[in-house]
Amino acid sequence: MKKNHLELNENDSTILFLFSGTGNSLNAAIKIQESIENCEILSIPKVLEEKKFNYGATKIGFIFPVHFQDAPHIVRELLKNIKITGNPYVFAIATSGGENGKTFQTINKLLDSQNRNLHSEFSLVLPSNSIIMEDRTSTPEEIDRLIKNSEVRINEIIEKITKNEIEKFIPTKASFKDRFGCLMGKIFLYRIFNDRRFKVDDESCVRCGTCVSVCPMNNIEIVDDKVSWNHNCEVCSACIHWCPQNAIQHFNTKGVPRYHHPDITIKQFKLYKSKS
Repeated sequence: MKKNHLELNENDSTILFLFSGTGNSLNAAIKIQESIENCEILSIPKVLEEKKFNYGATKIGFIFPVHFQDAPHIVRELLKNIKITGNPYVFAIATSGGENGKTFQTINKLLDSQNRNLHSEFSLVLPSNSIIMEDRTSTPEEIDRLIKNSEVRINEIIEKITKNEIEKFIPTKASFKDRFGCLMGKIFLYRIFNDRRFKVDDESCVRCGTCVSVCPMNNIEIVDDKVSWNHNCEVCSACIHWCPQNAIQHFNTKGVPRYHHPDITIKQFKLYKSKS
């Protein structure tokens, strides 16, 4: 009979590799850390920056948002370099507005180079922050409903992680619009939807430095009273959504509602960035 859980050493330790732009993935990571003993959160950009690639634990998780129905570029870079030792329970949590595309397929393909795969593939639906290609943000009522539903789902995920249970994602057929958007996003992501298209409304911007402090890639700076991007962008939209003045625009984002997870503060976001 096939087991629906993985048996591991009783002395569990957990490492969570995290990438987050507007706090959805960060909130999930914090909830897991609060519920599981000996659990550490590591910032994926920081790990890559410091080139620390050898890790061993009894549970290893990757938590990140879905970008154009796939794993973000920076998550794929981590998986190309990371070396996992031992026989851990390996899982991924993909946060999205509902479409995961080939995310888990990509993760498993990269892990296959180490003769590994994901024991669990957790999908976590949350309010979307996608406003660059088109406005996919949710209404306040939808945000409230999705946040409440996500809290139930996170508790389910925590229970499964604690018990080393196996969950495989069952994909649904994406609409033509979503498949086309995914394809166009991948083709043009770093050609058109890049940081060269960001613009700052000088009348609204107060040079508070929030964009600088929340960028997970440390890609933004203020020099001579001018906000600039240094072309190392993951298109996570953190700068757009966290700006308290809504002063940052990208294409047709003016007037579009901003979003970041209501339970995550700027202070928490800054703290996560330094974790390695």
